[in-house]
Amino acid sequence: MTKVSVKQVGIRRALAADAGALNQIRSKTPGPFAPTRGLECHLAEPAVYTYLAEDEAPFGFVTVGPATDLEHAGLGEVREWFVSATYQQRGYGRKLLVHGLTVLKRRMCGSALIWLPVEANRPLDVLLKHGFKPYPAQRLVNVGELSSTEQAYLKDLSDYF
Repeated sequence: MTKVSVKQVGIRRALAADAGALNQIRSKTPGPFAPTRGLECHLAEPAVYTYLAEDEAPFGFVTVGPATDLEHAGLGEVREWFVSATYQQRGYGRKLLVHGLTVLKRRMCGSALIWLPVEANRPLDVLLKHGFKPYPAQRLVNVGELSSTEQAYLKDLSDYF
């Protein structure tokens, strides 16, 4: 029998001091979201919550808060959701998503919105398994010289725990 080394992984609220590590994850990860705001802004907003996953160092994060593009009462948004490439396909993205949805529910959001690039298939599978449904809205996001079309997905949080 072969012994397998298991690392201990934790999820905690990100601090302002974590911004550099989180920006590094975001810049190196071919993630589903175009970063439109600096993490320093997210970490400074009182109604926005960023949680990171780490073992020896941070390797993923989720940022949630009030919806930015669609304004409906009780609508929360998963603003960013990243997991470093070497940690993908291990369930950490799902755990971060669940953590973010739990935060939105505790903040009295009745539903959660997430924008996903139309070409992002792997994160879409996770979203659909967690009850997100396509919402009839798309947006074009331009970051530098790159642009991406994003589809909105919505999850009803009324019966989420």
